Amino acid sequence: MTIRSRATKAAALYFVLHLLNEVVCYFMLYRIFEDPVFITMVALIYNCIAFVPQFFWGALRDLFAKFRPGIFSVPLLLSGFLIFFLGGAKGPLFWTSLVLLSIGNALIHVAGAEHTIRTSGGALTPVAVFVSGGSFGVILGQVLASTNMSFWWIALLCALMLPLVFIGEALYKDNPKESDDCSDFNYVIPGRKAIVVILAVFFIVAVRALIGNEIPLAWKTTLTQSVLLYVFMGIGKALGGVLTDKIGMRRTAFISIIGALPFLILGNKLMVVSLIGIMFFSMTTAVTIGMAVSVMKIAPGAAFGVTTIALFVGATISWFTGGGSFLTNVIIIVITSAICFLTSMYIIKPEREVA
Repeated sequence: MTIRSRATKAAALYFVLHLLNEVVCYFMLYRIFEDPVFITMVALIYNCIAFVPQFFWGALRDLFAKFRPGIFSVPLLLSGFLIFFLGGAKGPLFWTSLVLLSIGNALIHVAGAEHTIRTSGGALTPVAVFVSGGSFGVILGQVLASTNMSFWWIALLCALMLPLVFIGEALYKDNPKESDDCSDFNYVIPGRKAIVVILAVFFIVAVRALIGNEIPLAWKTTLTQSVLLYVFMGIGKALGGVLTDKIGMRRTAFISIIGALPFLILGNKLMVVSLIGIMFFSMTTAVTIGMAVSVMKIAPGAAFGVTTIALFVGATISWFTGGGSFLTNVIIIVITSAICFLTSMYIIKPEREVA
């Protein structure tokens, strides 16, 4: 099997797994009928356990090749899901179900990141496609939770993830050493210190998460519009990888950071304009992952974990600082985007030097 064929199959497989993972999680989360303060606390705990420890789980996989996070993920997801719906969703049982669901979520993320990065031969399309599946799954889980659908159907979908995980493990078997070592990830200018690059990636991702919650969206008032929002986010994440592989990371960074600005700012009441901006803005996902792996070649799982911690930090900050005026949000978006762009240009190789 060629590297390209293996990478394509891994991208498609983990796109589906990521989508199903988020459907399971958000179906359960959106079936929690409590007061807003309690739901906010649940969301904070869920995101913390699901995103922050991905660095640890990824590092563990990097250190011990026999550790297969995907195999552990589905039983944890399914047990947490069933405890919630069969155990009354109260007291200790509720918190147990939430922790199990969150850890299962983290492990499937790590499995997908590790396999799509390690089988890609330096390309970013596979991991970008994998990541994009989450956006489609999040909104699909929310929509299904708002219906009268029985939780047993979602439990069945969760159970069906397990054979897919084993297919992924079989696909990864005999992966070429040159691909597994991530030696083809060379997007960073030589001489840039790894710690500087990692801090820059952390900053850019955290700012992206913060800005994502500050984008003016006066047009988003219906379920259909919410679905479109998540769909364009997903398309943008995948497109970021495709464009990076086609036209280079610097050009993609310019489009996703600077090119998105006028659409984000002018699209407050214009859905089509805003959706284009959101699609461009979401393309930074592939850029930051490529930067991180380039200086952490032997630890792509930990590199991916750096970005997920930053996502949590940025999103958490936005919860406590959100609600500003339109003008304030615009100023924040412009200033932080400019800083992120200049930082990325300091780190990313010019296209002619990528090899």
